[in-house]
Amino acid sequence: MFLMSVLLSALTFAPALPPERTMGATEGEIQGSLISPDATCKPGAICGTATFTRQGCYFNNVWVKGVKGATPLTLDVTETGSGKPVYIYWVNALSTSLTITGTVHAHYYCP
Repeated sequence: MFLMSVLLSALTFAPALPPERTMGATEGEIQGSLISPDATCKPGAICGTATFTRQGCYFNNVWVKGVKGATPLTLDVTETGSGKPVYIYWVNALSTSLTITGTVHAHYYCP
């Protein structure tokens, strides 16, 4: 009985561990830099690049006619490991060249 009392006392008066810190969900828009100086992206070429600092995020190409981006561009997201940059590439997946207005953009969501 004495052992049970000591065990209960140790469990009851032990300091609680702080909750694990999480960054929480975040979203926004990232702008990349163009590869081609004339804003024309050939078929199969990488049109633009950017780096991002947070892992495990989702990205969608953003296009606003005449204002920014191009459509359809395919996004290739490469994560190289915890604490390392995430590389984002905008790729022309069509068989024709695309003209990019302004710069390439992507919407991101990080859960």
